[in-house]
Formats: sequence, structure tokens, C-alpha cells
Amino acid sequence: MKKQKSHPGAKATATLPRRWLALGLLLCLTLVAYWNSFDVPLVFDDLATIQQNSGVRFGEFNWNPLTGRTILYLLFTANYIWAGQDVWSYHLINFILHFLNGVLIFLIAERTFQRLGLAAIRMTAYAALAAGLFLVHPIQTESVTYISSRSELLSTFFYLIGVFLFVFWPEQKIGFLFSWVVAVPFFLGIGSKETAITLPASLLLYDFVFLAEGRLRTVFARWRFYITFIVGGAGVIYLFLTGPLRQSIGGGAPGNLSSPAYFLTQLRVIVRYIQLLFLPVGLNLDYDFRPSVGFEPAVIASFLFLCGIVVLGWFLRRRAPVFTFSIFWFFITLSPTSSIVPILDVIFEHRLYLPLAGVCLSFPLLVEMVYTRLRTRMTLPGSPAFCSGLLLSGLAVGTISRNQIWRDEVRLFTDVVSKSPHKERPYNALSWAYFKRNDYASTVAILQKALEMVPDKYVDFSETLANVYLKAGKYDEAVDLFTETTRRFEGQRAALAYNNLGNAYMYKWNALQSQASQMSPDAFAAATESVLAPAAEAFSKGLEILPDLAPTLDAFINVTYSRGKVAEIEAKAIEELKHKEDFNNLYVVGKSAFLTGNWARANEYFERAEKLRTDVKILYFNHGYALAALGMDDQSIENYLRAIRIDPIFYEAHNNLGLIYMRRNEYARASEHFEEVVRFEPKHFNANFNLAKISKSQGRTAIARSYLQSALEGSPGNPDAVSMMKELGL
Repeated sequence: MKKQKSHPGAKATATLPRRWLALGLLLCLTLVAYWNSFDVPLVFDDLATIQQNSGVRFGEFNWNPLTGRTILYLLFTANYIWAGQDVWSYHLINFILHFLNGVLIFLIAERTFQRLGLAAIRMTAYAALAAGLFLVHPIQTESVTYISSRSELLSTFFYLIGVFLFVFWPEQKIGFLFSWVVAVPFFLGIGSKETAITLPASLLLYDFVFLAEGRLRTVFARWRFYITFIVGGAGVIYLFLTGPLRQSIGGGAPGNLSSPAYFLTQLRVIVRYIQLLFLPVGLNLDYDFRPSVGFEPAVIASFLFLCGIVVLGWFLRRRAPVFTFSIFWFFITLSPTSSIVPILDVIFEHRLYLPLAGVCLSFPLLVEMVYTRLRTRMTLPGSPAFCSGLLLSGLAVGTISRNQIWRDEVRLFTDVVSKSPHKERPYNALSWAYFKRNDYASTVAILQKALEMVPDKYVDFSETLANVYLKAGKYDEAVDLFTETTRRFEGQRAALAYNNLGNAYMYKWNALQSQASQMSPDAFAAATESVLAPAAEAFSKGLEILPDLAPTLDAFINVTYSRGKVAEIEAKAIEELKHKEDFNNLYVVGKSAFLTGNWARANEYFERAEKLRTDVKILYFNHGYALAALGMDDQSIENYLRAIRIDPIFYEAHNNLGLIYMRRNEYARASEHFEEVVRFEPKHFNANFNLAKISKSQGRTAIARSYLQSALEGSPGNPDAVSMMKELGL
């Protein structure tokens, strides 16, 4: 709409009561839309972002801003210190950030509509409608409800602070010094997510459309303000394209499209984004979007459509500046992920979070325009504001519905599989969701469907399926699948395949031991060698390919001990150590002593091995066990924690730590580690049983019963668990 310079409300401002009422209504609306999101579990990339992230869980992250997202991980660390992995705290912070972004949009929109000459009541109402669209649009659920997408919320928060400062700063004082004021949120935004790099371009757009009213000469007069960002932005862009920040957004990663192919694909992606803004149906966490490698009809049509929108935006710059601003804001803020810098995933809904912040300003004006034109042709009830309210209500219902899908991991990835049936990742995520529930039948069914629907990933799915077979007790099937993978892989993956094959034989060995009493000694010995010999061969081949693979070395020592031949490899290692201090030989001697119960000798050699390598979790784990056996609990705890720092979800280390703390009557710490175990092994007997004992000692009978039920699911009929259950009255 045109600026109405003579409008009597041009200089009016909203009264505080009216503004607070609008913000209160926006808060209620947002709470209604997201009330069912606070128990959404950690899913998808949350495993890497939080659960496996030592930097977050131990505060050991790199403060170098060139590594990207330092501010984001600082906030995640604070979250973890506050509430561990209780998801409500993460969702609360996400909700607060989302609402604050809505508040900033409200204030920016109100100021913008004031510049256009709207009366005070109307500008506040329109600003509230714009913010309301941003707050309850279903496309935002991926950014708000998905914890790892906090990067969008946080970077947008600082981005909008920069816009807010620019919008409210006196025009005559927008100069070099003010550029350093805006540089603070600009820097913090980039430290949250690199896409905040477009802030100066967005400020330039606002300046051109609203302050300079389409006059380039007026914009150029403020060159002192922009020069700071031209120089700084050029440096950051250089780092994006050539330096460490390129990797932080995925540029140059293996599997990415070429820049031309990525650009052609993004033409179609952007059209899809526009459709999602106007018609948010078919939302999907993980799209299967076919790349474009040439000028196919869909690419050409998309290009012409987008060019038409750009031309329209330029044409409306004086007649309807808000529409112009929304159109160009959309393209500017999308440019880091939808241009020529290739990213592995060509489309994600959370990338629309910041673009919608500028697009939503046009919402009330667009509804008003459509309503006015339709009313000249037919009778319509209500008013533009009433129609806008209905639309927001419908969008809020859509957001509630979408959050309901997010609340259950199986439901979420079932939805993704149904919408992306030919993509590998959704099947892996869904199978993992079932696997964590110990629902092995459903896990196998999903993986078998994946083998059918994504045949080019047959080997990868076979490897996963084999691991599930191990858990389900189908050892021969697992051996067959792992054997096949050893033939298909090369290099490191081949070494891992042999490691998996050896582990499958060790599962068979454990099952065989439980049947020893039913077999004659000779039959048992023969069966033992038929299992352990191929296991040793598999581990040996893995070490030939990758000698530094510590888990394979550890397993090889274990199987050699079970075959009664550990003294041979120990003697060989001791002989070689006379010539050179070598990690593998030190570990062989230390683990051999460990297996024979010589804890002092194990401690000595493990200490020497730790001086050569500090990245081997199984070394710290075994050393911790040996130290506990020697009665050195403090040193044992230190080693277990080192193992957990390498792998924060190393639940065996958590379980042993819990036992030490429990022995020391430090029940809060013990519970923390046992709970970490059951988070990934819900039916783990020892962890559940010990949590039940702790809960019983604290008088929490109902909780103790719950843990005991899980313990009995993991070990049916266990006499200790049954006895405690009887003590609790069941």
C-alpha cells in the first residue's frame, strides 16, 4: 500500500495497554499452538547435537567462531547443565525464543505500518496479525518443536534484533558508529547459524523500500553505515566459500551436487517453499526431492515463475512497498541455502523460519486486498481482520496437529517413510525408533521393506538388519548378512564389516555357553572351536586392514582368551615391546592381565597405553574396571568419565559408574548414570533393577515397581527382581 503522508495517524503510536493486550493475545495463541510440544522426544540429529555431543554434555566445545554455531552450543550446554536430557527444558527455551521473535516482528511491523501512515489501532492490529502468522504457521514446527533446529530460532532472534535497531534508530544518525552497534547482533547471529550473513542485505532492502522510498541516491548517502558490512561480509563469505565455515553449512561435503545442479534444483525447491507458505500441507521432516541436472521443463517453469515474482516485487516498490519488502526479503534470507553453495540436503522446512519473518508483514494487507476485491463481487461476512483471525485459527490447528505427530518418534518417522518411501534415512530412523523399544519384529519388518523400496542401499540396510538379528537372537542370519558385507566393502568399511562378523560369532559363542550343560565335553569343545575360530579369523582380517581399530583388537584378545591362546599373543607382544613402545602391544599385555584377574599388571600397562592414545574408550573402560577391582574408586571414576567423554552414550560405562556411586551411597549420581543406560536400553536388567533398589530405599514404591517391570522384561523370572516385587506387594 502507498504511504499516506497526510494521514492524521501517521505519527500516532499504540498506547501501552493496546500493545500489551496484543502481545498477551499473541502469547496465548502461541501457547495454544505449542502446548503439546513440550514432551516431544529427542529425535533425528538430536542424537549428535546433544546426546553424543561431549562439548554440550561436558562444556568442552571450541570457542573459535570460525568453527560455527558457538553461541548455539553454549545455550545447549546451559540447557544440559540445567536439566540434563529432560526434553521439557529444551522445548521451553525454544518456545521462549520463538515467542520473542514474534514480539520483535510485532514491534518491527508496527513501526513499519506507522511509517506507511496507518492509524494507531489499525497498525497495532495489523502488526499483531503479522506476528500471529509467524508464530502459529505450521511450517514453523520443524524449527520450534525439533530441538536441533534451535539454530534457526537463535540466529533469527539476533537477526531481528539487528533489524529492530535499524528500524527504530533515527535516520539521520545511521552512520559508521551505528554500524558497530548492529555488528554485535550480526556477529552473535552468525555464531548461532551462518545464514545470518544476509542481515546487511536485509537492512539495505528495508532502507531502500521504506526509508529511501525507492531512491537509490538516498541509500548511497548512508554508505558509511554499509561499508563496515561490505568489508566484514566479504571476509565471512570468503570463509563460507573456501574456509572452515564452508564445512559448517555442508559446502564441499562428499555426496553434494555440483553448484550448477544445486542451483537448478533450488529453483524447484523455492517454488515448493512458496507453496508451503500459502498451503502448508504434506509437511515432511525429510523430503525425497529429486535433483535437477539440466534445463528440464519443471526447472524452466520454476525459473519463469520466480522471475515473475521478482518483477512483480520491483513493480510494487512504490505502490505496495510492504509486498516488495516481503518478496525480496524472502529471496535474500533464503540465499545462503538456496543459491549456488551445495548442501547435502536440498530442502528442509526449517530454512523457511527466517524468510517467513519478513513475508508475514504482507499477511494482513494481502487478506485485506483479497477480501475487498471479493466483496465487490459477492456478499462476505465479517471483516478483513475477522477473516485473518479465522485463518490464524486454522493454522494454529494445523500446528497442533503437526506437533502431535512429533510427540511420538515411531509416529513421526512412519509419517516420513510414507512421504519419502524411496529414501534411505527415514527407514534407518524408523528402525532405530523401534529398536530402542526392543520391538525387534517391527524393526526387521521396516528394514525388509527398506531393502525392497531402496534397493541401491541393499548392503547398508543388510548391515543394520544383521545387527538387529543379533539382538533378536537370530545369529546365523546375522552371520550370513555380515559375511556378505565383507565381500562388498573396501578399506575402513571392510574392517568394520569384519569386526561385525566377528561379533556375530561371539554372540553365537555366548548362546553356546548357556547350552554347555546339555552337551558332552567333547561336543562342547568342538562346537566352541567351530564358532571361535572364524570369530578370531574375522577380527584378525579386520586388524590387517585397519590395525588402529581398537574395538577389533579388544575383541580379538577376548576371543583368543576364550580359545585358551591368550598367553601366546601376550608373549609375542612383550617381546615386541622390548624394541618399541607400541599401543597395540601394550594393550594386548594389559588386556591379557585383565582377563586373568591380574589387576595391578593390567593397571600398569593400561597407564602406559594411555600415554600413546587418548581416543580409545574401551581402554579407559577396562582401566576403570581394573582400578575399581583394586579399590581405587576415584581413579576408576575418572577413567569411566574419560570413556564417556569420548562416547557420551557409552552405556556400559554409565552402568559401571552407577555401581560405584551406588556402593558409595551417592544415589543421585548413581541414578543419573543408570537412567542414561535405560534411555538407550529400556529393558537393561541391571540398570533397571538398581534404579528400583534406589527408589525402594527412598520410599518411592510406584517408581520402584515400574523399574522392576522393565527389569523383568529384560530378564523374565529373575529371582532377585521377583523377590523385590513381592516385597513391594505385587
